Amino acid sequence: MHYYLEDFINDIRKEQLCLNYIQVSKDGKVVDEYLRLPVKTRLNTWSACKGVVSCAFGIAQSEGLITLDDKLADIFPEYISQDTDENLGNVTMRHLLTMTSGLESSLFFCDWEERYTTPDWIRYFFNRGKIVHPPGSKWLYSNFNTFMVSCAIEKIAGCNLLDYLRYRFFEKIEITNPDWTMAPNGHVHAANGLYLTIDEFSKYGELIKNRGWYKGKQVVPEAYMAEATTRLVDNEMARSETNVYTGYGYGYQFVMNPEPGSYRSDGNYGQWCLAFPKENMVVAVMSLEGEYERIGNLLWKDVVRKIVC
Repeated sequence: MHYYLEDFINDIRKEQLCLNYIQVSKDGKVVDEYLRLPVKTRLNTWSACKGVVSCAFGIAQSEGLITLDDKLADIFPEYISQDTDENLGNVTMRHLLTMTSGLESSLFFCDWEERYTTPDWIRYFFNRGKIVHPPGSKWLYSNFNTFMVSCAIEKIAGCNLLDYLRYRFFEKIEITNPDWTMAPNGHVHAANGLYLTIDEFSKYGELIKNRGWYKGKQVVPEAYMAEATTRLVDNEMARSETNVYTGYGYGYQFVMNPEPGSYRSDGNYGQWCLAFPKENMVVAVMSLEGEYERIGNLLWKDVVRKIVC
């Protein structure tokens, strides 16, 4: 009998939604799960891996490679041209991490045509990214904010993000041979494309719930994670009448839940990794549903209410 998941699974089946996996962990142990597929295969976590990029930044900062106040234009002076918006020179890593770079538009996302046809994403950003708001003043969700943070780390570290994190991060949380989609010119996709099993997704959840600690080992600096997983900026513009869980604040690539003190990584088509530090619980969800907000609403109605009641 599923204590946490019985109502949720029944509602998912009733509404004929495509949920692949869900796993509930308490005190570091799986206490409930559901598998639609016969094996726990690796699936795309979509934007849920933005939090991994944030973890990478925290590690790189602790190694003295980069700071929150470093300016993107100073890291990539070779990409500045007559087409570069002069205001881009004021964009820092902090602005990119909090989605407050001041972009006029989000540019392209992972399923858009430009994603498949643009040969140099860094040059595209420097040529097409129009900064129309003072950096730090307005939240706008864009994959390019995340991608540029990743590229900055890659340039300074001298390797792509997957190689940078392989032994610093993935191996330490028991994710071996990680798979991450590549972008042009040897860069990691970063904002999307990290493939994990549901078990691995839950391990990542344990790390973020414990603010950088995993099984007694500090993987990401705790002070950084404590800041990254708090409401640093307002994202009320993301609030929607069609779901109950958006628009409650944003940290460094982490999304705040409606429930105070809890936060998440989430992604397109229904990926959620919910961290509830007070309850010492993690909920990991992997779906492939176009109307994924319907899954999210059921998740909060049927599962989250049992956790925080």
